Amino acid sequence: MMKNNLVKILVGLAAVALIAMIAVFLSLNSIVKNGVTAFGPEVIKAPIQLDGVSISAFSGRGEIKGLVVGNPEGFKTPNAVKLGTASLQVKPASLLGDKIVVQSIRADGAELTFEGSLSGSNLSKIQENVDAYVASLIGPAAKDKKSAPGKKLQVDELVISNAKINLSMTILGGKAVSVPLPDIKLTGLGQGPEGLTPAEVIKVVMKEVMSKTTTAVTGALGNLGKGVTDAAKSVGGAAADAAKGVTKGIGDLFKKKE
Repeated sequence: MMKNNLVKILVGLAAVALIAMIAVFLSLNSIVKNGVTAFGPEVIKAPIQLDGVSISAFSGRGEIKGLVVGNPEGFKTPNAVKLGTASLQVKPASLLGDKIVVQSIRADGAELTFEGSLSGSNLSKIQENVDAYVASLIGPAAKDKKSAPGKKLQVDELVISNAKINLSMTILGGKAVSVPLPDIKLTGLGQGPEGLTPAEVIKVVMKEVMSKTTTAVTGALGNLGKGVTDAAKSVGGAAADAAKGVTKGIGDLFKKKE
């Protein structure tokens, strides 16, 4: 009798576990979408929109569509990042564990907006917000972070390619300038036993994005300033002096305020 009851209990537990697994698999897309649009803004202090997520729980292949990252308060441009689609490959078996293994993420053709001023830019502000959030997870305020997701991440490869940066700066006088963002490839994120929190992954990505963005924008504005100076030299001394002021202003854009 006891043996029969034990068998029934084990069968019941197996059935409950199976139902739970099916529920997770069926709701996986909405879980990921809600996680991005609800948790993401808390980290970057800016709105995030996502049209849809499609991930196969069996093959692990997936796609993210229509990602729009807004700007923090105080900036005028509509958004900081726009991405039509990104493909990803997840290790299916990891979806039920404590650490989700993302084997690859590939984002192609993203558009970034760099809204700059003497005190920084929209992208550097997002980076500051991410850094502050991650720091709060290991400080005294960590106890109050009830909404921080418990699952960790491992990202084996993340590639951002064919992206461009749209510049929005007063010094450009309303001129529309776009520059290519050098391709970014990150590997081996969170491969230790503990993995990384989603916020920590965002921090690593933002650091690399800002590094490549600063290099690209500085180069583009340097070329623009050289063009202004060369043109002014052919006009005369007063114009050349004005051009020096423009190029100095361009350099000041990337000097960190004390």
